[in-house]
Amino acid sequence: MPDQLLVFAALETDARLAVCVAPKLAQEAARRHALAPGSASALAQALAGTVLLAASDRSPPQARVDVQLECGGPLKGLLTDADGSGAVRGLVRVNGLDRNGRRAAAAGEAGPGELLRRFDPRPVFASGLDERAGVLSIVRAEPGSDDLHRAAFPFAGADLGAALTLFLRNDRARGGEMALEVLFRPGEPLAAVAGALLWAQGEDAADELRALGKPLRQRVLHESMLRVESGDARALADELARALRLGPLQLEGGVKPRFACRCSRERVVRALATLARDELRDMAARDHGAEASCDFCGAHYGISAAELLGLAGDGQLLA
Repeated sequence: MPDQLLVFAALETDARLAVCVAPKLAQEAARRHALAPGSASALAQALAGTVLLAASDRSPPQARVDVQLECGGPLKGLLTDADGSGAVRGLVRVNGLDRNGRRAAAAGEAGPGELLRRFDPRPVFASGLDERAGVLSIVRAEPGSDDLHRAAFPFAGADLGAALTLFLRNDRARGGEMALEVLFRPGEPLAAVAGALLWAQGEDAADELRALGKPLRQRVLHESMLRVESGDARALADELARALRLGPLQLEGGVKPRFACRCSRERVVRALATLARDELRDMAARDHGAEASCDFCGAHYGISAAELLGLAGDGQLLA
Protein backbone atom coordinates (compact mmCIF):
# COMPACT_ATOMS: atom_id res chain seq x y z
CA MET A 1 0.00 0.00 0.00
CA PRO A 2 1.24 3.55 -0.72
CA ASP A 3 1.72 5.98 2.13
CA GLN A 4 -1.43 7.98 2.80
CA LEU A 5 -2.72 10.83 4.93
CA LEU A 6 -6.51 10.99 4.96
CA VAL A 7 -8.84 13.43 6.72
CA PHE A 8 -12.34 12.35 7.74
CA ALA A 9 -15.45 13.89 9.25
CA ALA A 10 -17.35 11.98 11.93
CA LEU A 11 -20.68 13.79 11.71
CA GLU A 12 -22.39 11.95 14.58
CA THR A 13 -19.77 13.13 17.08
CA ASP A 14 -18.89 16.44 15.40
CA ALA A 15 -15.28 15.32 15.08
CA ARG A 16 -12.49 15.31 12.54
CA LEU A 17 -9.96 12.49 12.29
CA ALA A 18 -6.71 12.60 10.31
CA VAL A 19 -4.77 9.37 9.87
CA CYS A 20 -1.25 9.16 8.47
CA VAL A 21 0.30 5.84 7.41
CA ALA A 22 3.89 6.41 6.29
CA PRO A 23 6.32 3.47 6.53
CA LYS A 24 7.81 4.19 3.10
CA LEU A 25 8.44 7.83 3.99
CA ALA A 26 10.17 6.75 7.21
CA GLN A 27 12.20 4.10 5.39
CA GLU A 28 13.40 6.61 2.80
CA ALA A 29 14.47 9.06 5.52
CA ALA A 30 16.30 6.24 7.32
CA ARG A 31 18.15 5.31 4.12
CA ARG A 32 19.12 8.90 3.32
CA HIS A 33 20.66 9.39 6.77
CA ALA A 34 21.88 5.78 7.33
CA LEU A 35 19.90 5.61 10.57
CA ALA A 36 20.06 2.80 13.09
CA PRO A 37 16.68 1.46 14.35
CA GLY A 38 16.28 3.71 17.40
CA SER A 39 17.19 6.90 15.56
CA ALA A 40 15.04 5.86 12.59
CA SER A 41 12.00 5.17 14.79
CA ALA A 42 12.27 8.52 16.55
CA LEU A 43 12.49 10.36 13.23
CA ALA A 44 9.58 8.30 11.85
CA GLN A 45 7.33 9.49 14.68
CA ALA A 46 8.40 13.10 14.13
CA LEU A 47 7.83 12.96 10.36
CA ALA A 48 4.32 11.56 10.82
CA GLY A 49 3.48 14.10 13.52
CA THR A 50 4.77 17.07 11.55
CA VAL A 51 2.92 16.21 8.35
CA LEU A 52 -0.26 15.66 10.40
CA LEU A 53 0.11 19.16 11.86
CA ALA A 54 0.62 20.72 8.44
CA ALA A 55 -2.05 18.81 6.51
CA SER A 56 -4.76 19.28 9.16
CA ASP A 57 -4.33 23.06 9.35
CA ARG A 58 -6.64 24.63 6.75
CA SER A 59 -6.17 28.29 7.69
CA PRO A 60 -4.46 28.96 5.37
CA PRO A 61 -3.68 25.80 3.42
CA GLN A 62 -0.08 24.94 2.51
CA ALA A 63 1.41 26.66 5.56
CA ARG A 64 4.80 25.22 6.50
CA VAL A 65 5.32 23.77 9.96
CA ASP A 66 8.78 23.32 11.50
CA VAL A 67 9.21 21.10 14.57
CA GLN A 68 12.46 21.19 16.54
CA LEU A 69 13.13 19.03 19.58
CA GLU A 70 16.01 19.51 21.99
CA CYS A 71 16.10 16.59 24.41
CA GLY A 72 18.33 15.29 27.19
CA GLY A 73 18.31 11.72 25.93
CA PRO A 74 20.90 10.05 23.68
CA LEU A 75 19.19 11.32 20.51
CA LYS A 76 20.00 14.93 21.55
CA GLY A 77 17.33 16.33 19.22
CA LEU A 78 15.66 16.35 15.84
CA LEU A 79 14.31 18.75 13.23
CA THR A 80 11.45 18.26 10.77
CA ASP A 81 9.39 20.47 8.51
CA ALA A 82 6.33 19.85 6.35
CA ASP A 83 3.63 21.62 4.37
CA GLY A 84 -0.02 20.89 3.68
CA SER A 85 0.75 19.09 0.41
CA GLY A 86 2.40 16.21 2.28
CA ALA A 87 5.99 17.25 1.56
CA VAL A 88 8.14 16.61 4.63
CA ARG A 89 11.81 16.22 5.53
CA GLY A 90 13.77 15.74 8.72
CA LEU A 91 16.96 14.77 10.50
CA VAL A 92 18.15 13.66 13.92
CA ARG A 93 21.28 14.74 15.77
CA VAL A 94 22.53 11.22 16.50
CA ASN A 95 22.08 8.72 13.68
CA GLY A 96 23.42 5.51 15.18
CA LEU A 97 21.18 4.68 18.17
CA ASP A 98 19.47 1.35 18.77
CA ARG A 99 16.10 1.19 20.54
CA ASN A 100 17.83 1.11 23.93
CA GLY A 101 19.50 4.44 23.26
CA ARG A 102 22.92 2.86 22.73
CA ARG A 103 25.18 2.73 19.71
CA ALA A 104 23.64 0.14 17.43
CA ALA A 105 25.16 -3.24 16.61
CA ALA A 106 24.46 -5.11 13.38
CA ALA A 107 20.76 -5.90 12.85
CA GLY A 108 19.53 -9.49 12.79
CA GLU A 109 17.44 -11.08 10.09
CA ALA A 110 13.69 -11.55 10.26
CA GLY A 111 12.45 -14.83 11.62
CA PRO A 112 9.34 -16.62 10.38
CA GLY A 113 6.13 -15.51 11.99
CA GLU A 114 7.72 -12.77 14.07
CA LEU A 115 5.10 -10.59 15.75
CA LEU A 116 5.08 -6.82 15.49
CA ARG A 117 6.45 -5.06 18.56
CA ARG A 118 5.92 -1.51 19.78
CA PHE A 119 8.74 1.04 19.71
CA ASP A 120 9.34 2.56 23.16
CA PRO A 121 10.83 6.05 22.66
CA ARG A 122 11.87 6.60 26.28
CA PRO A 123 15.45 5.28 26.03
CA VAL A 124 16.05 7.46 22.95
CA PHE A 125 14.32 10.72 23.95
CA ALA A 126 14.78 10.80 27.73
CA SER A 127 17.80 10.72 30.02
CA GLY A 128 18.32 7.94 32.51
CA LEU A 129 18.29 10.30 35.48
CA ASP A 130 14.87 11.87 35.08
CA GLU A 131 12.11 12.38 32.55
CA ARG A 132 12.66 16.07 31.92
CA ALA A 133 13.99 15.81 28.42
CA GLY A 134 14.13 19.30 26.97
CA VAL A 135 12.16 21.74 24.80
CA LEU A 136 9.84 21.34 21.81
CA SER A 137 9.69 24.35 19.47
CA ILE A 138 7.20 24.76 16.64
CA VAL A 139 7.30 27.44 13.94
CA ARG A 140 4.46 28.02 11.50
CA ALA A 141 5.11 30.01 8.32
CA GLU A 142 2.25 31.18 6.12
CA PRO A 143 2.75 31.17 2.34
CA GLY A 144 3.82 34.53 0.94
CA SER A 145 4.31 36.06 4.37
CA ASP A 146 7.43 36.85 6.39
CA ASP A 147 5.47 36.54 9.64
CA LEU A 148 6.32 33.48 11.72
CA HIS A 149 4.18 32.03 14.48
CA ARG A 150 6.43 30.51 17.16
CA ALA A 151 5.60 28.36 20.17
CA ALA A 152 7.81 26.49 22.65
CA PHE A 153 6.90 23.98 25.34
CA PRO A 154 8.79 21.84 27.86
CA PHE A 155 9.26 18.31 26.59
CA ALA A 156 8.80 16.17 29.68
CA GLY A 157 8.93 12.41 29.25
CA ALA A 158 9.26 10.86 25.81
CA ASP A 159 5.82 10.93 24.19
CA LEU A 160 6.11 13.13 21.10
CA GLY A 161 2.39 12.74 20.35
CA ALA A 162 1.51 14.07 23.80
CA ALA A 163 3.92 16.98 23.37
CA LEU A 164 2.38 17.94 20.03
CA THR A 165 -1.05 17.61 21.65
CA LEU A 166 0.00 20.24 24.20
CA PHE A 167 0.88 22.54 21.30
CA LEU A 168 -2.48 21.91 19.62
CA ARG A 169 -4.43 22.61 22.80
CA ASN A 170 -2.73 25.99 23.07
CA ASP A 171 -2.54 26.89 19.38
CA ARG A 172 -5.91 25.89 17.94
CA ALA A 173 -9.29 26.98 19.24
CA ARG A 174 -10.65 23.44 19.45
CA GLY A 175 -7.36 21.77 20.30
CA GLY A 176 -6.45 18.36 19.01
CA GLU A 177 -5.29 14.98 20.29
CA MET A 178 -2.36 13.27 18.58
CA ALA A 179 -0.90 9.77 18.85
CA LEU A 180 2.18 8.40 17.07
CA GLU A 181 3.35 4.80 16.77
CA VAL A 182 6.14 2.76 15.18
CA LEU A 183 5.96 -1.04 15.09
CA PHE A 184 8.89 -3.28 14.28
CA ARG A 185 10.03 -6.87 13.97
CA PRO A 186 13.52 -8.35 13.46
CA GLY A 187 14.83 -7.22 10.11
CA GLU A 188 12.03 -4.62 9.73
CA PRO A 189 12.81 -1.67 12.02
CA LEU A 190 10.02 0.40 10.44
CA ALA A 191 7.45 -2.29 9.66
CA ALA A 192 4.53 0.04 10.46
CA VAL A 193 4.50 3.81 11.02
CA ALA A 194 1.30 5.70 11.75
CA GLY A 195 -0.14 8.76 13.41
CA ALA A 196 -3.64 9.90 14.27
CA LEU A 197 -4.98 13.37 15.01
CA LEU A 198 -8.47 13.86 16.46
CA TRP A 199 -10.13 17.24 16.92
CA ALA A 200 -13.56 18.78 17.36
CA GLN A 201 -15.38 20.60 14.60
CA GLY A 202 -17.55 22.52 17.07
CA GLU A 203 -16.90 23.85 20.55
CA ASP A 204 -19.52 21.63 22.18
CA ALA A 205 -17.59 18.45 21.31
CA ALA A 206 -14.13 19.68 22.30
CA ASP A 207 -14.08 18.50 25.93
CA GLU A 208 -15.53 15.10 25.10
CA LEU A 209 -13.00 14.46 22.36
CA ARG A 210 -10.16 15.70 24.54
CA ALA A 211 -10.92 12.85 26.94
CA LEU A 212 -10.22 10.38 24.12
CA GLY A 213 -6.65 11.58 23.70
CA LYS A 214 -5.10 9.58 26.53
CA PRO A 215 -6.54 6.18 25.49
CA LEU A 216 -5.69 7.00 21.86
CA ARG A 217 -2.03 7.45 22.80
CA GLN A 218 -1.80 4.70 25.38
CA ARG A 219 -3.39 1.81 23.51
CA VAL A 220 -6.03 2.53 20.84
CA LEU A 221 -3.73 3.48 17.96
CA HIS A 222 -1.32 0.66 18.79
CA GLU A 223 -4.04 -1.97 19.03
CA SER A 224 -5.75 -0.71 15.88
CA MET A 225 -2.48 -0.98 13.94
CA LEU A 226 -2.10 -4.59 15.05
CA ARG A 227 -5.60 -5.36 13.80
CA VAL A 228 -5.00 -3.59 10.47
CA GLU A 229 -1.61 -4.77 9.20
CA SER A 230 -2.28 -3.92 5.56
CA GLY A 231 -1.02 -0.33 5.83
CA ASP A 232 -4.39 0.95 4.58
CA ALA A 233 -5.12 4.40 6.07
CA ARG A 234 -8.85 4.06 5.43
CA ALA A 235 -9.02 0.71 7.21
CA LEU A 236 -7.01 2.09 10.13
CA ALA A 237 -9.30 5.12 10.38
CA ASP A 238 -12.39 2.90 10.44
CA GLU A 239 -10.83 0.78 13.20
CA LEU A 240 -10.00 3.89 15.23
CA ALA A 241 -13.54 5.23 14.76
CA ARG A 242 -14.96 1.93 15.99
CA ALA A 243 -12.69 1.82 19.03
CA LEU A 244 -13.35 5.45 19.96
CA ARG A 245 -17.07 5.30 19.06
CA LEU A 246 -16.87 8.20 16.65
CA GLY A 247 -19.54 6.87 14.29
CA PRO A 248 -19.33 6.54 10.50
CA LEU A 249 -16.54 8.42 8.75
CA GLN A 250 -16.88 10.58 5.67
CA LEU A 251 -13.70 11.18 3.65
CA GLU A 252 -12.94 14.90 3.25
CA GLY A 253 -9.53 14.82 1.57
CA GLY A 254 -6.04 13.47 1.62
CA VAL A 255 -2.43 13.89 0.57
CA LYS A 256 0.50 11.57 -0.06
CA PRO A 257 3.24 11.98 2.54
CA ARG A 258 6.59 12.11 0.77
CA PHE A 259 10.17 13.03 1.56
CA ALA A 260 10.81 16.33 -0.25
CA CYS A 261 13.62 18.78 0.38
CA ARG A 262 13.52 22.52 -0.27
CA CYS A 263 17.25 22.82 -0.87
CA SER A 264 18.52 23.96 -4.26
CA ARG A 265 21.61 25.31 -5.95
CA GLU A 266 19.94 28.73 -6.15
CA ARG A 267 19.54 28.78 -2.34
CA VAL A 268 23.25 28.02 -1.93
CA VAL A 269 24.16 30.84 -4.32
CA ARG A 270 21.88 33.27 -2.46
CA ALA A 271 23.50 32.30 0.84
CA LEU A 272 26.99 32.86 -0.59
CA ALA A 273 25.91 36.24 -1.92
CA THR A 274 25.46 37.44 1.67
CA LEU A 275 29.22 37.03 2.34
CA ALA A 276 31.65 39.91 2.13
CA ARG A 277 33.46 40.41 -1.16
CA ASP A 278 36.86 39.66 0.36
CA GLU A 279 35.57 36.35 1.73
CA LEU A 280 34.28 35.34 -1.70
CA ARG A 281 37.56 36.26 -3.37
CA ASP A 282 39.52 34.34 -0.72
CA MET A 283 37.37 31.23 -1.25
CA ALA A 284 37.88 31.47 -5.01
CA ALA A 285 41.66 31.80 -4.69
CA ARG A 286 42.27 29.35 -1.84
CA ASP A 287 39.62 26.66 -2.45
CA HIS A 288 39.00 27.19 -6.18
CA GLY A 289 35.29 27.33 -5.48
CA ALA A 290 32.81 26.36 -2.77
CA GLU A 291 30.97 23.18 -1.86
CA ALA A 292 27.84 22.63 0.22
CA SER A 293 25.83 19.59 1.27
CA CYS A 294 22.24 19.54 2.54
CA ASP A 295 21.88 18.03 6.01
CA PHE A 296 18.29 17.02 5.25
CA CYS A 297 18.65 15.12 1.98
CA GLY A 298 22.39 14.79 1.35
CA ALA A 299 22.35 16.71 -1.95
CA HIS A 300 25.75 18.14 -2.89
CA TYR A 301 26.29 21.49 -4.62
CA GLY A 302 29.48 22.87 -6.17
CA ILE A 303 30.04 26.56 -6.93
CA SER A 304 32.95 27.42 -9.21
CA ALA A 305 35.63 30.02 -8.50
CA ALA A 306 34.33 32.05 -11.44
CA GLU A 307 30.85 32.15 -9.92
CA LEU A 308 32.28 33.28 -6.58
CA LEU A 309 34.16 36.10 -8.27
CA GLY A 310 30.98 37.04 -10.08
CA LEU A 311 29.17 37.30 -6.76
CA ALA A 312 32.02 39.47 -5.50
CA GLY A 313 31.44 41.83 -8.40
CA ASP A 314 34.63 40.89 -10.26
CA GLY A 315 32.88 40.38 -13.59
CA GLN A 316 35.99 41.18 -15.58
CA LEU A 317 37.66 38.06 -14.16
CA LEU A 318 35.00 35.65 -15.42
CA ALA A 319 36.31 35.15 -18.97
